[in-house]
Amino acid sequence: MFDLDDRPAYVGRSSNLYSRLRQHFVRQDSSVVSYGRLDIWDISHVDWWSTEKDKISEKALLAHHSPYLNFGSEREYPDKSYDINLENPDGTVELLAESEQEFRSIPYNRSKQKLEHLSRMVDKIKYAGHSADTRKTLLVHQEILQENLAEFLDLDGTQ
Repeated sequence: MFDLDDRPAYVGRSSNLYSRLRQHFVRQDSSVVSYGRLDIWDISHVDWWSTEKDKISEKALLAHHSPYLNFGSEREYPDKSYDINLENPDGTVELLAESEQEFRSIPYNRSKQKLEHLSRMVDKIKYAGHSADTRKTLLVHQEILQENLAEFLDLDGTQ
């Protein structure tokens, strides 16, 4: 999964891509969405590969892309037995229309949405508990908010 800046956000595997995407983006009941790791508002598209060697190919993709929301995952390339071309996915699922991606990419909108996501995460941690990964996730999303706010406030003086 890639974010609005085309940065690798998350790598996972599934036997049924469209079912998994519905779980993440429609029902919002996957573990990575329900505890806040994945902020679905940030995700623009999903690249996918079809393979019989899903576990080793997932490791290769984790090492190649280093997604910022995969914690504790091995980042070393496995042996060369994976059978996918890491640079060329079999396909891409665009999750947003161009106009929606433009809207979501506006620094004000990104900052406001990220604040809301962080607020939901803080509530989840307070009322439902948390793991070490949830704490790391909160800090990653805080860093993203800082980037968004810097752009919104034009702290680099480019606007």
